[in-house]
Amino acid sequence: MNSIREAASVIAHRGASGYLPEHTLAAKALAHAQGADYLEQDVVATRDGHVIVCHDLYLERVTNVVDVFPARNRDDGHYYAIDFDWSEIKELAVSCDVVAAAALVDAAAPAASGEPFRICLLDEEIEFIHGLNSASG
Repeated sequence: MNSIREAASVIAHRGASGYLPEHTLAAKALAHAQGADYLEQDVVATRDGHVIVCHDLYLERVTNVVDVFPARNRDDGHYYAIDFDWSEIKELAVSCDVVAAAALVDAAAPAASGEPFRICLLDEEIEFIHGLNSASG
Protein backbone atom coordinates (compact mmCIF):
# COMPACT_ATOMS: atom_id res chain seq x y z
CA MET A 1 0.00 0.00 0.00
CA ASN A 2 1.23 3.51 -0.79
CA SER A 3 2.06 5.88 1.99
CA ILE A 4 -0.02 9.02 2.39
CA ARG A 5 2.80 11.11 0.91
CA GLU A 6 2.96 8.93 -2.19
CA ALA A 7 -0.80 9.22 -2.69
CA ALA A 8 -1.14 12.91 -1.91
CA SER A 9 -0.01 16.01 -3.73
CA VAL A 10 1.66 18.95 -2.05
CA ILE A 11 -0.16 22.19 -2.84
CA ALA A 12 1.68 25.40 -2.02
CA HIS A 13 -1.10 27.62 -0.71
CA ARG A 14 -0.19 31.14 -1.85
CA GLY A 15 3.34 29.89 -2.57
CA ALA A 16 5.76 29.38 0.32
CA SER A 17 3.74 31.90 2.30
CA GLY A 18 5.15 30.74 5.64
CA TYR A 19 8.55 32.00 4.53
CA LEU A 20 7.90 34.85 2.09
CA PRO A 21 5.05 37.26 1.38
CA GLU A 22 2.09 35.35 -0.05
CA HIS A 23 1.44 35.23 -3.77
CA THR A 24 4.72 36.94 -4.67
CA LEU A 25 7.00 35.57 -7.37
CA ALA A 26 9.60 34.90 -4.69
CA ALA A 27 7.12 32.82 -2.64
CA LYS A 28 6.13 30.85 -5.73
CA ALA A 29 9.78 30.23 -6.65
CA LEU A 30 10.60 29.01 -3.15
CA ALA A 31 7.60 26.67 -3.10
CA HIS A 32 8.68 25.31 -6.49
CA ALA A 33 12.24 24.81 -5.19
CA GLN A 34 10.85 23.03 -2.12
CA GLY A 35 9.15 20.51 -4.41
CA ALA A 36 5.50 21.57 -4.36
CA ASP A 37 3.40 19.67 -6.88
CA TYR A 38 1.02 22.60 -7.41
CA LEU A 39 1.24 26.36 -6.84
CA GLU A 40 -2.20 27.57 -5.82
CA GLN A 41 -3.48 30.88 -7.23
CA ASP A 42 -6.12 33.19 -5.80
CA VAL A 43 -7.32 35.81 -8.25
CA VAL A 44 -9.14 39.13 -8.00
CA ALA A 45 -10.19 41.58 -10.71
CA THR A 46 -9.11 45.21 -10.88
CA ARG A 47 -11.39 48.09 -11.86
CA ASP A 48 -10.01 48.07 -15.41
CA GLY A 49 -10.53 44.33 -15.88
CA HIS A 50 -7.07 42.91 -15.14
CA VAL A 51 -6.80 39.68 -13.17
CA ILE A 52 -4.30 39.91 -10.32
CA VAL A 53 -2.98 37.23 -7.99
CA CYS A 54 -4.19 38.14 -4.51
CA HIS A 55 -5.95 36.15 -1.80
CA ASP A 56 -8.15 38.91 -0.40
CA LEU A 57 -10.65 41.15 -2.13
CA TYR A 58 -8.96 44.07 -0.39
CA LEU A 59 -5.38 45.27 -0.41
CA GLU A 60 -4.55 46.70 3.02
CA ARG A 61 -3.51 43.41 4.65
CA VAL A 62 -0.73 42.69 2.16
CA THR A 63 0.30 46.06 0.71
CA ASN A 64 1.09 49.64 1.62
CA VAL A 65 -2.14 50.90 -0.01
CA VAL A 66 -3.03 52.90 3.14
CA ASP A 67 0.17 54.94 2.72
CA VAL A 68 -0.05 55.37 -1.05
CA PHE A 69 -3.81 55.98 -1.39
CA PRO A 70 -4.96 56.99 2.13
CA ALA A 71 -8.37 58.35 1.11
CA ARG A 72 -9.43 55.49 -1.21
CA ASN A 73 -10.99 53.16 1.35
CA ARG A 74 -14.70 52.35 1.39
CA ASP A 75 -17.04 53.07 4.31
CA ASP A 76 -16.16 49.68 5.83
CA GLY A 77 -12.47 50.72 5.97
CA HIS A 78 -11.26 48.31 3.30
CA TYR A 79 -9.31 49.15 0.13
CA TYR A 80 -10.85 46.81 -2.43
CA ALA A 81 -8.79 45.74 -5.43
CA ILE A 82 -11.81 46.28 -7.70
CA ASP A 83 -11.65 50.01 -6.85
CA PHE A 84 -8.13 50.38 -8.31
CA ASP A 85 -6.72 50.24 -11.83
CA TRP A 86 -3.78 47.95 -12.57
CA SER A 87 -1.52 51.01 -13.00
CA GLU A 88 -2.34 52.05 -9.41
CA ILE A 89 -1.84 48.57 -7.99
CA LYS A 90 1.60 48.44 -9.64
CA GLU A 91 2.57 51.39 -7.41
CA LEU A 92 2.01 49.33 -4.26
CA ALA A 93 4.65 47.40 -2.36
CA VAL A 94 3.79 44.10 -0.73
CA SER A 95 4.22 44.26 3.02
CA CYS A 96 7.01 42.06 4.29
CA ASP A 97 10.10 41.85 6.46
CA VAL A 98 12.55 42.40 3.61
CA VAL A 99 15.64 41.78 5.77
CA ALA A 100 14.37 38.38 6.92
CA ALA A 101 13.33 37.37 3.40
CA ALA A 102 16.39 38.59 1.47
CA ALA A 103 18.48 35.41 1.80
CA LEU A 104 15.58 33.21 0.74
CA VAL A 105 14.90 35.35 -2.31
CA ASP A 106 18.54 35.27 -3.40
CA ALA A 107 18.72 31.51 -2.97
CA ALA A 108 15.35 30.49 -4.35
CA ALA A 109 14.25 33.12 -6.83
CA PRO A 110 17.09 34.71 -8.78
CA ALA A 111 14.70 35.16 -11.70
CA ALA A 112 12.35 37.13 -9.47
CA SER A 113 14.98 39.41 -7.99
CA GLY A 114 14.47 43.07 -8.71
CA GLU A 115 10.74 43.09 -7.94
CA PRO A 116 10.06 39.90 -5.97
CA PHE A 117 7.58 41.54 -3.57
CA ARG A 118 4.76 42.95 -5.67
CA ILE A 119 1.31 41.98 -6.81
CA CYS A 120 1.39 40.28 -10.20
CA LEU A 121 -1.02 39.76 -13.03
CA LEU A 122 -2.18 36.17 -13.40
CA ASP A 123 -0.61 36.05 -16.88
CA GLU A 124 2.75 37.19 -15.46
CA GLU A 125 2.67 34.54 -12.78
CA ILE A 126 1.74 31.75 -15.18
CA GLU A 127 4.62 32.80 -17.46
CA PHE A 128 6.97 32.82 -14.46
CA ILE A 129 5.87 29.35 -13.37
CA HIS A 130 6.31 28.03 -16.92
CA GLY A 131 9.86 29.39 -16.75
CA LEU A 132 10.48 27.60 -13.43
CA ASN A 133 9.14 24.35 -14.89
CA SER A 134 11.27 24.72 -18.03
CA ALA A 135 14.40 25.47 -16.02
CA SER A 136 13.90 22.46 -13.76
CA GLY A 137 12.80 20.02 -16.45
